[in-house]
Amino acid sequence: MTQPHDDKIRERAYALWERAGSPSTHSQDFWRKAERELAEERGLDVSKEASRVSQPVPPAGTLAR
Repeated sequence: MTQPHDDKIRERAYALWERAGSPSTHSQDFWRKAERELAEERGLDVSKEASRVSQPVPPAGTLAR
C-alpha cells in the first residue's frame, strides 16, 4: 500500500492544526488525522479491521527457527 508522501501529510496536518486554533499539544493527532484523510481521498480502507495484519499459524508440533 502506498502512503501519501510526508510533505502532503505535513501540509494537511498543518492546515488542520491552524483550523483548530494552533494548540500547543496533540501534534501527533493532527498528523494521524491528516494521514487518514489523505488515505480516504485515495480510496484506501482505513478501518481498524483493515489495519490488522493476520499472521499464518504454523502447524501444531512445528517449531519456528
